[in-house]
Amino acid sequence: MRHFVLMVVAAMMATVSVKAQQLKTVDKDGQPVPYASISSEDGNFIGTTNLDGVLADVKGAEVVSITHVAYQPQKVRVGQGGVVTLDDADFDLPEITVTQKPLVYVQTYYRIFYIDDDPDMPVCYYRAGVLNNSYERKTMKASIDEEHLSACNMGIFKTVLNTVINPYIKRMTGLKLGKVENRMKRNYKEIGLQFTPNGPGKQIITDKFGTVGTVNDYQGERRYSFDSHKLRNHMIQVTGTDKKKAKAEKRDEKKKNREDHDFIVYRIDEQGNYAPEDYVMSQAATSYENAGGGNVNMLMQVFVTDRAYVNKDELKQIKKDNKMKMTYGNLSEFERTHKIPALSETFLKRIKEIVK
Repeated sequence: MRHFVLMVVAAMMATVSVKAQQLKTVDKDGQPVPYASISSEDGNFIGTTNLDGVLADVKGAEVVSITHVAYQPQKVRVGQGGVVTLDDADFDLPEITVTQKPLVYVQTYYRIFYIDDDPDMPVCYYRAGVLNNSYERKTMKASIDEEHLSACNMGIFKTVLNTVINPYIKRMTGLKLGKVENRMKRNYKEIGLQFTPNGPGKQIITDKFGTVGTVNDYQGERRYSFDSHKLRNHMIQVTGTDKKKAKAEKRDEKKKNREDHDFIVYRIDEQGNYAPEDYVMSQAATSYENAGGGNVNMLMQVFVTDRAYVNKDELKQIKKDNKMKMTYGNLSEFERTHKIPALSETFLKRIKEIVK
């Protein structure tokens, strides 16, 4: 009987311990904030909150840093069943009034970094840049001019990653000319992607396999959150050959517990409509465990920093005015000027070491 009581007490203590490790992120209205990145004080990535804003286990960390593209970063002490309210980022994005001018100009700033916490070979890559996006309103033809700074503590790795990542950056940072819903339905029509109302200002994104994301209308913004890795795997299951499926399974086995989290924000009007120039920000985060047991994390954030309706001469001038020398100091000052949320102190420290 005594052994039985001890076992029950131990089980209860274990349950309490698990609960004490949970962390939930919410906004000022108490709504869940998905895809918030959680890291420890020493800079190790712990995990990302799910669609309900919950990270089930902070892995014993007592103090964690929380970052999210749409909110101010926070450092908090983890308590039992901790709920953390995140403050909105105060972006200095100018309002624009619709005019008859033929071109739309949208300046975006992006930053991307890659960290491998494998103790035997830590690798870190950092890249940031400013892009001048423009499109013709009549033809919807888009163009993009890019300037960037990239740095890495392994020269070969930097060269290889730059080569691989250039097309990805162009695809992710260019101005998207169609509605998010329409693009996703078109790209994932084989798995029956649907957007279904789920309460005032809310939708859930589902496919044949279940829920893959959410849409939340919040204070004049529409926020999309979805797991793109899950969507890609679902597509392979439905449309792929046996060879393609086996290749995907092998890739996922090599990169265990992989998650790809995408978060996109547009400004919307009272009817919920938006145009390409209403794009505000986006974040794409990838995390997985590599063969050596370390955590590999890649984070890319894109912020709109300027926008306007212009003619050809004004477009030339605005690009000239916004041109700057690509140095880490200039980019850091650019972030401060445009009120872009800072990364956690530990990540900033690593980036500074690499850029040096």
